[in-house]
Amino acid sequence: MDTRTTVMIKNIPNKMSDRDLLEFIGRVTPRRIDFLYLRMDFQNGCNVGYAFVNFITVQDLLLFAKAKLGVKWNMYSSEKVLQMSYANYQGKEALVEKFKNSCIMDEREEWR
Repeated sequence: MDTRTTVMIKNIPNKMSDRDLLEFIGRVTPRRIDFLYLRMDFQNGCNVGYAFVNFITVQDLLLFAKAKLGVKWNMYSSEKVLQMSYANYQGKEALVEKFKNSCIMDEREEWR
């Protein structure tokens, strides 16, 4: 059985904030993620189209994937379709370690 719980969510509408993404995921799997990192372009204040998300269990990930994978976002007038792939780093601890020294820590607090 595949035990991976961390994915890269792709094709995210650029105007979406991390709070919007958290709410979007929460509509399918409420409070079932323990890590979310939405990469931002600090020059224009928009995201760059992908995020790393760790679901608490494999079942949570599968539930979200079944509901949203390959489906249009239907937000921000975007025609983008949600895509996902497994992340190279798996689990909350690995993600925290990976991003703890990221330049994000030097940016505005709401982007950390």
